Amino acid sequence: MDTSYEIHPEDIEILIVEDSPTQAERVRRLIQSVHYRARAAANGQLALDAIRERKPHLVLSDIVMPEMDGYDLCRAIKSDPALRDIPVILVTSLMDPKDIIRGIECGADNFIRKPYAEDYLLNRIGHMLMNQKLRKNQNMEIGIALYLGEQKHFINAERQQILDLLISTYEQAVQVNSELQARERQVIELNMRLAHHAGELETINREIALKNLELAEASRMKSAFIANMSHELRTPLNAIIGFTGALLMKLPGPLTTEQDKQLNTIRSSARHLLSLINDILDVAKIEAGKVTLAVEAVACQDLVKQVADTLRPLAQQKGLALEVELAPQPITVDTDRRALTQIMINLLNNAIKFTDTGTVRISLTQREEDGQRVTELSVADSGAGIRVEDQAKLFQAFSQLDSTSTRHAEGAGLGLYLCQNLANLIGGSLFFSSDFGRGSTFTLALSGKA
Repeated sequence: MDTSYEIHPEDIEILIVEDSPTQAERVRRLIQSVHYRARAAANGQLALDAIRERKPHLVLSDIVMPEMDGYDLCRAIKSDPALRDIPVILVTSLMDPKDIIRGIECGADNFIRKPYAEDYLLNRIGHMLMNQKLRKNQNMEIGIALYLGEQKHFINAERQQILDLLISTYEQAVQVNSELQARERQVIELNMRLAHHAGELETINREIALKNLELAEASRMKSAFIANMSHELRTPLNAIIGFTGALLMKLPGPLTTEQDKQLNTIRSSARHLLSLINDILDVAKIEAGKVTLAVEAVACQDLVKQVADTLRPLAQQKGLALEVELAPQPITVDTDRRALTQIMINLLNNAIKFTDTGTVRISLTQREEDGQRVTELSVADSGAGIRVEDQAKLFQAFSQLDSTSTRHAEGAGLGLYLCQNLANLIGGSLFFSSDFGRGSTFTLALSGKA
């Protein structure tokens, strides 16, 4: 066996020309892993200086670099009779035929297309080192002129060198083609999966559309049922309230103390039930989008006084002080009077309901903010307050806070939910602050032009 062409890696030194320190170190470690010796230079000029200082056995160079690129470095090496026998491998993307022509033109011995596999790079280095031995002392030169893209190129290279370049280019093309075929198979597989998922999504969309129709019909029937039942229930309740009122006025005749007490209980319960029915009906109208607003100029001082006068007897029954604080200047807002009144009545009623001792305060203020006139109507109480963990569900429908200090209060849990929806309808915002054990403050803010 002829061993004259065997390569001994420990005797071989390779110069890596790469401006990326990270990439250069990666290649250096790879080359040293098979026992080659390795140096690195950050650009073509530094590489040329290093070559002239100590001649390497092979140069592996990137193309795009500052100061001197890979083409110029290769040209400088191949134009120097003392250096031209050094094999030069250029690392390129091979995105343009001109890359190959420029590489051949400057005398490059081989190409490595990036990104590359590590084993392929090592194989190409070994192949080039073996070919270097094979073609030593065969320096017949030939010259070829060709045009590419209306530009003339002159190639002065050995036939073996050109053959190596063509073979390496073909190998790269085969590798790229294999990768493209693999990608094509993946794309076909993905397209099949997408088609399958598209079919499933179409089926799901049809089911969702059918469910939406069913939900819309169920919502319509619910709204109709609530409206009809509310009407049917309110009529007898109003009759009960009216008749008990007449009895309490002693129009049919005198009442005993016990009869008076029982009739008051009946009227109070009937009024509470009527209030719940009204809340449910209002929520149904809001959710169905059937609320019509009648916007008018509302004198806020008068409205606050009316709300306070309406609920003052309820506060007095519990021994609570009901305070009213009004801005000194007249305040008027353009809004729906009924919605604004309902919000304030609900807020004040809640404050009285959940306060056992102390004070309930309703206040009216106005301020300027970012060129807007902000009117705030607030209701503050000295009641039980709201735990931090309960505050998130405060404005949910049919939600009541389970607190030992407030659980005795009656209600369906619709008051604040209704207030928030009405506030949104009239373009306002409802927010609150609460200190558990000390009380809460609910504020309705309405903005208008200053």
